[in-house]
Amino acid sequence: MEARESALTRRSFLQGMSVAALGATAGVSLFGCGTNDTTDSAAGASTGAGTAADPIWDVEALAEPSETIQADVCVIGAGGTGCAAALEAAEAGLTVVQLEKMGVFGGSFIGTEGMFGVETHWTKEAGETLTIAEAVQNCMIYHHWWPDHALYENFFSQTAETVLWLEEHNVNYRSVVALGISHQSWHVYEIDGEHGPGVLFMKKLSEAVEKAGVTTLFKTPAKKLVMEGGKVAGVLAVKEDGSVLKVSAPVVVIGTGGYANNDDIIYDIAPAHNEHIVALGMNGRDGDGLKMAKDAGADFCDFPGTVMWCGPVIIGAGWTSNAYSASVQPILWVNQDAKRFVNENLWIDDFVAAGIALNNQKKGYIVFTDADLTAWETVGPYGQVFSFGIPGTPLPEVRKEMESLDSVHKADTIEDLAAAVGLDAAALKATIDTYNGYVKAGKDAEFGKPAQFLYPVETGPFYIGELSNGFYTTVGGIRINENAQVLDAERNVIPGLYAGGSDAGGLYGDSYDVSRAPGSQASFAINSGRLAAKHAKEYLGA
Repeated sequence: MEARESALTRRSFLQGMSVAALGATAGVSLFGCGTNDTTDSAAGASTGAGTAADPIWDVEALAEPSETIQADVCVIGAGGTGCAAALEAAEAGLTVVQLEKMGVFGGSFIGTEGMFGVETHWTKEAGETLTIAEAVQNCMIYHHWWPDHALYENFFSQTAETVLWLEEHNVNYRSVVALGISHQSWHVYEIDGEHGPGVLFMKKLSEAVEKAGVTTLFKTPAKKLVMEGGKVAGVLAVKEDGSVLKVSAPVVVIGTGGYANNDDIIYDIAPAHNEHIVALGMNGRDGDGLKMAKDAGADFCDFPGTVMWCGPVIIGAGWTSNAYSASVQPILWVNQDAKRFVNENLWIDDFVAAGIALNNQKKGYIVFTDADLTAWETVGPYGQVFSFGIPGTPLPEVRKEMESLDSVHKADTIEDLAAAVGLDAAALKATIDTYNGYVKAGKDAEFGKPAQFLYPVETGPFYIGELSNGFYTTVGGIRINENAQVLDAERNVIPGLYAGGSDAGGLYGDSYDVSRAPGSQASFAINSGRLAAKHAKEYLGA
């Protein structure tokens, strides 16, 4: 990551990267400069938010500031949430200072490909009839009414305006589509042949931020909120030379991208059960915003540990690789007991549901044959994998990639296959025999997998791949109200403090809602930033 970042200027945005290199999915934070794979047991995981004395929540002790600058608004983060907030605030006539710990604009938003919108001009032109009220109700029911209904109303009621607002700033779309079983509401960003969709999106958005006169300080991580009289009064940050900077501001917007790269926080507050998990996305999502907010007295939402699980990733497989596409194919999946645990085509319809199913296993494996490899490398995957694994388009490197991974094992017999990963041979053979019976009958009597996805495991050589459970981002965090204002444990507003995107919780229950509102997290990143800035203008009386 360091080498890549050092080669970038503020405006370069990973130029030349293709869509396939940058990834494509409904949420934020998808492709990575590396992944975080952990083999620690999650037995100690809880759904609480730790305690004030827990060292994982400590904020860094700082020297006295050597420099102070003034602003109406200090925005922490230069990703989707931060840039949306900064631009909205600047165009409202407020002076804005934006702090970013990395060396470029973009954050984890550069890995997104589309965002949710309802009653937009795109959906209307496509004939999609989903209304704001229906979308809100769908999501509230899906999340068992844990979220804040008023937050959903404010968010969804703004998405059509936000699409126009972005287009006015030269941030464009190319289509609106369904994702899996969702409504036709996923607004896919434009591409230009040079940039990935999320990269191009953030390139255009950050150009608008610069044009609006926002002061953005790169490689200047925010470390602590300044509180005075129960109100936020600014931010302490560390400059590249190690000196401490104070941004004195009556409004602070937190948008640091969540905590996906911080395993300590994940295992503290997220119900992570699988022994192997892997964050797919940009590095740097370390929980900075949550730590600062907690230190300032903020509360966390009811599901602070909600993670956007996305299901099988063969250990070692890179994002957008042929091996990744193979990881999620609707072949045979088994757990640590050599038993099936889900209808394996679930990933195609709802990747979050597939991820949850895998999360509930201690370990996961995929079982396939040489015939499957041949089909993938010559014809293409059985089921579509975002924009980089398309049925009918061959995966020419899949065999080479799979056979190069230590996590993929090849054997001539099922017994040897089981021995390679320590599974019970008799149990694995029984599972495969039963499964092959379903294939011959054309009916999965156990999980109801459609006949079109019933592929036999009969003729060797056989393969088994050890799986991580992948996740794109965390989607739980700081408790906010419908205006993106941060709340304390008594549900009182902390004046002047706002949070959005993956730092803010309360939009979801125990899971992401790709089947109801595809791209809701990417959309929330932009819309929560705008909601925060709009309310900040009122708060300041500007």
